[in-house]
Amino acid sequence: MPYKECANILIKSNAHTLVYAINKRGEGIYFFGGFRNEPRGNAIYVYSLELNEWSPITPDGDQMPVESTTKIVGVTDNDLKTIYIFDNGTMYIYNAFENFLQISANFAPYKIYYYATVMLNADEIAYIGGSTSINETDRSSNIPMNQILLYNTKNASGVPPQPRQGHSASMAIDGRIFIYGGFSGNENADESIAISPMFAVLEYINGEFMWSSPQLYGQLYQFRIYHNSHIFGNYLIVAFGRNLTKHRLNTIDLINISDRNNYKVDTDYTPPGYVPPTPSSSASSGKGVIIPLILLGSVGFLVIVIGCTFFIRRRQHGNVVPNTFSLQKPMTC
Repeated sequence: MPYKECANILIKSNAHTLVYAINKRGEGIYFFGGFRNEPRGNAIYVYSLELNEWSPITPDGDQMPVESTTKIVGVTDNDLKTIYIFDNGTMYIYNAFENFLQISANFAPYKIYYYATVMLNADEIAYIGGSTSINETDRSSNIPMNQILLYNTKNASGVPPQPRQGHSASMAIDGRIFIYGGFSGNENADESIAISPMFAVLEYINGEFMWSSPQLYGQLYQFRIYHNSHIFGNYLIVAFGRNLTKHRLNTIDLINISDRNNYKVDTDYTPPGYVPPTPSSSASSGKGVIIPLILLGSVGFLVIVIGCTFFIRRRQHGNVVPNTFSLQKPMTC
């Protein structure tokens, strides 16, 4: 196709991004962000390859700022229907086919500027290079080229648990991820109204994440935050932490995870390979010697007591002088 100059573009900009995508009317080249001169115009424009003209777009859903904070790069998914634009920690997700914009604000664990990006075949976006500082001259903030940052475009299916903080996550050997505890962040909330659910499971099945909220039987505490959790064998060990009233907990919950259909808290636990202590031979022989000695001492004590009693009684009777005088009638004159 020969190059043609399109004179009806309404804005002038740099540091913007152009992304090819498919909408319900056909193919288009979408224009986002950048640093613009007045008039700044709309946040999004599309160039129709069929009509050979630019037109402003007003999407449903969220509203995107007209200008970006830095130079941005947009990529599309494998179907060429959804555009992803990452700007200063915020991911803008625009469904061109449905004309719907979604903003995932401040959810990214990193902020990068002046990066390059590509969409991988596994529905992941790779961010390559760039800087963690908006200052272009700050070379110390450059991201090493062997550090590839990935963004997964797939959302977890199932019914997700309520958003939370102060919770724990532990992964079993079969890939199950166990989420326990946490709260909404409201320190003034009623502790009886715990986050729901307290116990949740996240699994990676056929390349997709899936949430489930199985029943936990025998659960002792309905509220626990800032605790630790670890997987040991068939148990999820949840230790310490505190409740909402800031009382520290000194308890440990042992959650049996061996049966996917019956998660329960066990109150009796015997570690694998545990052997109870047995009495030693020296202790047994010692008991065999001590018992006769005790019996012999008791018998000797009784002999001494009886002998002393007999001796005392004999001495008492030996001091009595027998009366040799017989009784006589009184004499009369």
